[in-house]
Amino acid sequence: MKHIYLRGFVLLAFIAFFTIPSSYSQCLCAAGIPATAATQSITISPTTASALNYTFQQFDPSIGNLSCVTLRDTISGISVSGAINTGDRTPIGYMGPPVASDSTIFEFLLALTNVVSGPGITISNTFTKTYGPDTLSYYGTAGDTVTHGPDNVILNPTNIGTTGGNAAYIGVGTVSFVYTINGGMIDVIGGPNYRSKVTTVFGGTLNLTYYWCPAVALGTGISNFSAFKKDGIISLQWLSTNDQSDISYEIQYSKDGEHWSTAGTVPAGSAPTGTVAQYQYQYHPASADVGEIYFRIRRSDPEGNLAFSNIKSVNLQQDDRRPGIQTYPNPVSNLVTVQFDEMQQGAFNLELISPTGQVVQKKQIRMDGNSLTSMEITSHLAKGIYFLRALGVSNNQQFLTKVLVD
Repeated sequence: MKHIYLRGFVLLAFIAFFTIPSSYSQCLCAAGIPATAATQSITISPTTASALNYTFQQFDPSIGNLSCVTLRDTISGISVSGAINTGDRTPIGYMGPPVASDSTIFEFLLALTNVVSGPGITISNTFTKTYGPDTLSYYGTAGDTVTHGPDNVILNPTNIGTTGGNAAYIGVGTVSFVYTINGGMIDVIGGPNYRSKVTTVFGGTLNLTYYWCPAVALGTGISNFSAFKKDGIISLQWLSTNDQSDISYEIQYSKDGEHWSTAGTVPAGSAPTGTVAQYQYQYHPASADVGEIYFRIRRSDPEGNLAFSNIKSVNLQQDDRRPGIQTYPNPVSNLVTVQFDEMQQGAFNLELISPTGQVVQKKQIRMDGNSLTSMEITSHLAKGIYFLRALGVSNNQQFLTKVLVD
């Protein structure tokens, strides 16, 4: 009989996260600017596992827009193969048809395939090698076994797989990958009377790189897109420049982040051409909507030009999320109080933005586990609607609200 021995278990590996310069980027942002690369690394200690599950952190969409994803592995593997002749010796005085002689000539084929797979990415390596001819004596005597190897079974230890801005990688949770190795050693000459055993030790690193672009700047398209759920209703809001008439905004939703449907449309507002306007839309989930829902905004003009926002997701099974910040009094004359909906930690830039998208006043603050701060309006501003943005210095998290200056 033929027996292939490969052991399997789930390995908990060491994960590190680091950022590398954008000059190494393989994806481009607008105007051909290289995307910024952020890489997570998993180190796999030498193991004989045949199945390995591991997870990476998803890309936080509050940082920017995910352009593409690359997985690079430097896994290497060493295999040792053995076989034993299980055939019996021809009995003395036997007069029947020919049977196995005192020894058997075998030739073996080793075939191993290792695969790394995740959403939109599959990296595969196949190794084959023929051993023999091996003359093995009958079972239980000296010379009934043979060992081959060690052999390097991953001849190309550096492999790369890439996918686009796959929605499976976007969020604040994790994304799963699987490593498997399958196969074994069989005979091509010698018959069925043998057993084989293959032991493969592999290890190395797995690097998942997110290539991302900053959110679209104010005044150049759709920006500051946010989505949050409250009382069963999903509220979407964004900023965009009204640079011409007859612009429309199509709200698109998806259950998997790849196949999109239209939820509704919003026409451009009455703000003057060249100014920034804020838009809002409420999505009422259907009874069939469960789990994660993805949203994006498609902006179109009469010439057929299209622009898309980054993708936001909302989990219908999670607790409601608040919009971020509120200001008062509103309207304001000289001092505006800013209240975050949750306690904040770290440095923030408060920016007062004009209807044309210009930052007219800026202040850096530090939050130490509190939710209230303030900003004095020192410039002589024209009356009207402005936008107040709070931008986290360390994580680029953004909060946005309207402010009416009196």
